[in-house]
Amino acid sequence: MSGKLKRLGPGLRPGERDGLQHISGTGGLPPILGKWFFVDKTSGNDNRDGRSPDNAFAEYITAYAACTSGAGDGICLFSRGTSAAATSSRITFPLVWSKHAITTVGVSSGGRMFNRARISNTEHTTGALTTLAFPSATTITDSGSGFTSDGFVVGDILRINTTEGTNDGTTAVVTAVAAGTLTCSASSFTIQTAAVAGSTTINSFNAQLIDVTGDNNRFENLSIVNHSSDAAALGSVRVSGNRNAFDNVHLIGAGHATPGAVATASHLFINGGQENFFERCTFGTDSVLWAAANAPILFDANSWRNGFYDCDVVLYSKTAGGGAIKSTDATSMEGFQKFARCRFINWNENGLTALTSAFIGTKPTSGYILMDGCSLVGWSAWDSVGANNTIYVANSDATASGAGGIATTI
Repeated sequence: MSGKLKRLGPGLRPGERDGLQHISGTGGLPPILGKWFFVDKTSGNDNRDGRSPDNAFAEYITAYAACTSGAGDGICLFSRGTSAAATSSRITFPLVWSKHAITTVGVSSGGRMFNRARISNTEHTTGALTTLAFPSATTITDSGSGFTSDGFVVGDILRINTTEGTNDGTTAVVTAVAAGTLTCSASSFTIQTAAVAGSTTINSFNAQLIDVTGDNNRFENLSIVNHSSDAAALGSVRVSGNRNAFDNVHLIGAGHATPGAVATASHLFINGGQENFFERCTFGTDSVLWAAANAPILFDANSWRNGFYDCDVVLYSKTAGGGAIKSTDATSMEGFQKFARCRFINWNENGLTALTSAFIGTKPTSGYILMDGCSLVGWSAWDSVGANNTIYVANSDATASGAGGIATTI
C-alpha cells in the first residue's frame, strides 16, 4: 500500500497519506506528478488548503485555482449521498480552463448517465421587478436593494429581460455587487435614471460551464451539467485546447427546454480543438425536449483528429431537422473525426420517430467523419444529403427488419 500511495505525489505529509489510504487502495485515483486537491461539497471549506480529504475545499472552482498549470496537479471531487446539495459543486460563472496537465477524478458509483460526482451551474435571478434603473452605461440600481440577497456575485454574466424594451436582451459582466447596485463591464445600457416603466428580470447564465482552452488535461468519472434557462446557445463543455481526455463523463449543455430550442445549443462544442479523446462518455439527455435544428455535438473552427470511443449520443427531439452531429460552416473540421463503437439514439415519449439526418449543418470543405461499428436509432440516415460525402461508415451495416424480423431502422 505504501508504494501505491507514494506514486500519488511526492512530498505528501503523513496526514495526507493517511487520508488517501482508502481511495488509493480502491484504485480511485490515478498516479500524478503534482499535488492532489480535494473537494467535498458537504463538509469542505474554501478557507482550507484542500490538500487532504479532512481539509477539503467546498467548491471545484477553488481547487482549480489552487492547481499550477503544467505541474501535473489533480482534483478529487467527492460525492456523498444522492441529493443535489451533497453531490453537486456549483459554478456561478463560466470556468475558463486555461491551465495544462491537470487531472480531475470524481469519486462516486461511476454510472455513465447522471453520475453523482457533478459539476453544475448556479443561476441567479431578480424575478420580475419594477424597481430597477440604469443610471449609467455600466450600472443597474434596485431601490428594493435585493441584489445581494438574490445571490449575485462578481463574475456573473447577466442578461436583461424587460417588457419596457430599451435594454431588453443586453448582456453584461458583473464587476462589483452591493445591495442596491450592480456595476458591470462590457455593457452598454441605455441610461434610465428612474425606475423602468415595465417589469424587468435580470438573470445570470453560463454559455459554457467549462471552456477548456488548455492542453493535456484529463476529466474522469463526472457529470458536467448546465441547467441554465436562458434563451441562448448554451452548452456544457467547449474544447478549443488540444490532447485533452474525457473518460466516463456525462455532458449536458442546454439542460432546459428554453435553450433547447436554440439552433446552436450543444452538449459538447469542439471549437478548433485537436486530438482530444472521449471514451465511455454520454452526450445529452432524453429528459429535456430540444426543438430546433441543433445537435448534441457541435464542431467549428477547423477541429481536427478528435476521437470518440464507446460513447452514447442521446437526444430527445421531435424536430425533423434535429441531428446528432452539427457542422457550423465549411471550415468546422479538418481531416477525420473518429467515432468507434458509439450509439446514437433519439427518443421521444410517443415512441421512436425518425428524424431526417444524424449529420446536419454545412458540409466541411476538407473534414470528414468515420463511423466504425456504430449504431443509429431514431434517424433515417447518417447523412440525408448524398452530395455531402462527409460521413464514412465501416463495420456498421445493419440488416433491415424485412430480412430478419429485427428492427434496425425507424
